[in-house]
Amino acid sequence: MMKEHTQKSLFDFTKSSSATKTILWSGLIAGILDAIAGVIVYFIFFKFSPFQVLQFIATGIHGPEAMNGGIPMIIAGTIYHFIIAYACAIVYFFLYPRLAILRNKIAVMGLLFGLGIWLVMNLLVLPLSNIPKGPFDMNLAIIGIIWHMTLVGLPIAIITSKYFSNNRN
Repeated sequence: MMKEHTQKSLFDFTKSSSATKTILWSGLIAGILDAIAGVIVYFIFFKFSPFQVLQFIATGIHGPEAMNGGIPMIIAGTIYHFIIAYACAIVYFFLYPRLAILRNKIAVMGLLFGLGIWLVMNLLVLPLSNIPKGPFDMNLAIIGIIWHMTLVGLPIAIITSKYFSNNRN
């Protein structure tokens, strides 16, 4: 008797019949990958420790004093970071069944969604926040765009598409 060969995917662990679990997985994966990239990039560019990166995120709400806020600001920055990651996951999840192009061009749309996330964050959210303003750095922008495309938008798109391909609605 021959065994049926099933193709394994990097994202098989996210297979779920639950929309909530799918959103939780995609937000968690995107949030973790984004945080890792942020820690690496902000260490290279600004010599920030991982804790300082999280405090820096907290400055968006609490202002520059968050950098000296210790553990409470590290926790706040972590929470704010994942709220944004989950918001992105939720938006994509609810757009996916409504926009055919998201279903037909999964990788391209995931990359474009990541670009959109970077644009919204850098042109709308960050300028309206309390994050200290600095000069524009083209190298940092290019790195940020690439990381948001590949490590945030793409995983959200792949995980979301897995849910809908397994649960045809």
